[in-house]
Amino acid sequence: MILVFVGVVFVVLNAMKVYVYMRFFRHSVLLPKWAGIGILVALALGEIALLVLKDVRFSHWQYLMISSCLVLTLTLFMACVAVDMIRLGVNLYGKIQSVDSKKTSPVSLEQNDINTNRRTFLSKCKDYGVAGLFLLFSFTGFYAALALPPIREVRVKIPHLKTKKSIAMISDVHIGKNLGRAFLEGIVEKINALEADIVVIVGDLADDKIEYIKDDLEPLKWLKSKDGVYYVAGNHEYYHGLDSIVEHLHTLNLNILHNANIELEELNIAGVSDLAGVRFKHLEPDLESAKKGLNPNKPSILLSHQPKFVYENDVSDFDLVLCGHTHAGQVFPLSLLVWLDQHYVYGLYDITHKDIESKKVIKDSMRFKPRQTQLYVSSGVGFWGPAIRFLAPSEIVLFRLE
Repeated sequence: MILVFVGVVFVVLNAMKVYVYMRFFRHSVLLPKWAGIGILVALALGEIALLVLKDVRFSHWQYLMISSCLVLTLTLFMACVAVDMIRLGVNLYGKIQSVDSKKTSPVSLEQNDINTNRRTFLSKCKDYGVAGLFLLFSFTGFYAALALPPIREVRVKIPHLKTKKSIAMISDVHIGKNLGRAFLEGIVEKINALEADIVVIVGDLADDKIEYIKDDLEPLKWLKSKDGVYYVAGNHEYYHGLDSIVEHLHTLNLNILHNANIELEELNIAGVSDLAGVRFKHLEPDLESAKKGLNPNKPSILLSHQPKFVYENDVSDFDLVLCGHTHAGQVFPLSLLVWLDQHYVYGLYDITHKDIESKKVIKDSMRFKPRQTQLYVSSGVGFWGPAIRFLAPSEIVLFRLE
């Protein structure tokens, strides 16, 4: 399955390079053809090196430099597509104008010269447009991925909540080959400045074997909150050894809520392990265990890494469900693929619950549950794969529960 995925990715990347060559480098006024081919070959070699050297230990910056070949291929392709769309619109407008002018007067030799000069000018504009957008997309993509995320404040009304509460939420930090201790220190500093009552970490915190990132995770010890820090794993922890990662996180003052819950003074917090547990047949998500013993007189919050879990299960015993995983698509328009897989992409959703049997709605007796559940899907803090976020900004979320 992994080989098929890698194969598809390389086919897509090479198709992008063919498109870039045909639409930009082949007739570019900025670079000779051989230079364009050299750039595309260099990007391809970098992408191959990323796969071949995936188990070699690099510094964060060395790995970012290698993986940037993927980013540059993508941004160059997006720049060509954007310019071609503009060019198509201009050409369409020009044809309409040309048809109108032919109706009124014949085309003269002077007009032909004007059209030739116009085509030359538009060709230069196309090349400079591609170059400019390439630089813009590359800079903004790198910056959005590597910069510390902004704080997004979200107000949520929770019925029967007696006292206002604040929750700081992060997900998808992906501490590993790309991001390390310095990045996490910045995240912790921003969270602590919020003085939140509760801090939650909703999966994909670690993205490498624990022996390589123990020092990088140390800043988690400095997290401050009045009612504790709570964590559930994501799919990437399973990929790199869930048990050893969780064992180490216990030493960093994190409360692990895998298929469990805890009762606080004003509310309940529960968590389920990730859906990846079904694939690995280890620590599978168990909602019934997570709900066991919930105080029904208090509002309840559920932590679940993948929003698809909400789609596949009845979470109507909870007032608010907090998820991550989607990265809001990370690179537009991949958000469409995320929606097809996860059914939710980003933001706050209201969920209507009905009785479900064998994953089908019982049409004869649709009974709405008295409790309305809200779902928030975070765009995450870090990124996966190449260092790029495009029209999918990262965030630290501060919930104001009212």
